[in-house]
Amino acid sequence: MEKAKILVIDDDPVCIGVLLSLLAERYEVTAANSGSTALELLSVMRPNIVLLDITMPNINGYQVIRQLKSDTATADIPVIVISSLTEASDQEFAFKLGATDYLPKPIMPNAIYGLLDKYLSH
Repeated sequence: MEKAKILVIDDDPVCIGVLLSLLAERYEVTAANSGSTALELLSVMRPNIVLLDITMPNINGYQVIRQLKSDTATADIPVIVISSLTEASDQEFAFKLGATDYLPKPIMPNAIYGLLDKYLSH
């Protein structure tokens, strides 16, 4: 069975490392350390799901969501925001732009696995 493809977008190498170590055995994981790199990758790959940080320089996570959801080729890809921004207004804005789900940092393995199972099982 082919592994699901996950695109991790985060400018923090520690967060990328944690997610890679948690997910690499079960999934095919690609990482981008900026919004612009992620958008370039998305022009040539189609992940089954995106794990996205919000606070990044230049192109932030909100802008990435906006781009993804405005392009018919990527609009249906689920986007799970993983962010240290925990205010309700941050979450509401991400959902308004089209985020599928929202997890606060620090990364909790069971929460990640649960959401991936939820969105990749159909």
